[in-house]
Amino acid sequence: MKLLNWRFDDDPQGPSDEWNWVEVTMTFEDGSKRWSILYTPDRLKNNFSRKNINPPGLFIKHMIIVRSYEVDDIERTLRYLESENDLFEASKPLN
Repeated sequence: MKLLNWRFDDDPQGPSDEWNWVEVTMTFEDGSKRWSILYTPDRLKNNFSRKNINPPGLFIKHMIIVRSYEVDDIERTLRYLESENDLFEASKPLN
């Protein structure tokens, strides 16, 4: 299924010590929508640097790590995953 477009569900801007992820919604040519969690390496590092993190690890099947929250970086990453037939596995249906 071809990806038509995507949009941020959360504001990707934040202070340098921000630790939370950003969610995106993707729309496909058949009208279906899926969503993923995007993390940058810096935000992931900030998350694990928190002293009160519990549990001290995570596993999220629909998480994509991107270099930055720049639109071009996300677009290129999503298109690459699509070309490798990995985008569905890297996302969840939007209910």
